[in-house]
Amino acid sequence: MTATRKEPTTVTAALSRTLPPVTRTDLALYAGASGDHNPVHIDIDAARRAGLDDVIAHGMLSMAWAGRVLEEVAGPGSVRTYRMRFTAPVRVGDRLTVTVRPAGEDVEVDVVDGEGSVKARGTARLGTAVPGTDRSRTP
Repeated sequence: MTATRKEPTTVTAALSRTLPPVTRTDLALYAGASGDHNPVHIDIDAARRAGLDDVIAHGMLSMAWAGRVLEEVAGPGSVRTYRMRFTAPVRVGDRLTVTVRPAGEDVEVDVVDGEGSVKARGTARLGTAVPGTDRSRTP
């Protein structure tokens, strides 16, 4: 018996997904799940002492949401490498749009707010999705 080799997922066109607005609940839940309890993410007084108007989202939360969109595009388990650079803070109420577009062997990933400000930018390399997994999830 010969095993068939599946080809890695290929993204041939840009795909964008707009996520629900960022909430304080999102930040509190992420702090608990990640163990990152930096007060600028969850305490408005601490954020103001740091020179911010309000709390800001964890950079890795934005990366996680973008990763969910990547898996929506390519299938669960298909993301092989993933790098992201955070360029501006994500604030409570921001409605983020994640765009994935082909870039040679990789895909480029942008996280942009409703005003067009780039919050994060990165690249990922995709492989073959894990067979038998549900691709219908949405972030």
